[in-house]
Amino acid sequence: MSNNILLSTLFLLVGTINAQEVISTQGDSYSNSSNTIDYTIGEPIIETVSDGNNDLTQGFHQTLLTVVGIEDLDVNFSVNIFPNPTSEIVNLDIEKYEGIIFHLFTLEGKLLNQAVLTEKKTTLNVADYPKGTYLLKLSTSGNQKIKTYKIIKN
Repeated sequence: MSNNILLSTLFLLVGTINAQEVISTQGDSYSNSSNTIDYTIGEPIIETVSDGNNDLTQGFHQTLLTVVGIEDLDVNFSVNIFPNPTSEIVNLDIEKYEGIIFHLFTLEGKLLNQAVLTEKKTTLNVADYPKGTYLLKLSTSGNQKIKTYKIIKN
């Protein structure tokens, strides 16, 4: 009977230790001239290695991910938007520009700029806008959405 209780307690203890994994979305990166450290708070641990003086615990770390295209309602529509991220200008290179309107919004939905495209290559000046993320919506003159892009202003 006491062996069964001991075995059950050991089983519950081992099960509890393995159940302490958490997937988190927070972390950061730091670096200097010789070293870089990345960490994620609450990440699942997959391996720990020790040399007696130092411990290294390895897990999963999500690096900085920048998504540029966020809507693609017309897969046959070809556009090249560059540079992104930018600090001063954004170039739009569109083969079929006739009847296309661009709208530049803040993430809060405030309209900053809009115009009908009149040529294949259009340059938008974003130098006066604060650093942040903006949405560039392309639509037809009939207000049918074509694509929306995320623009990063440094």
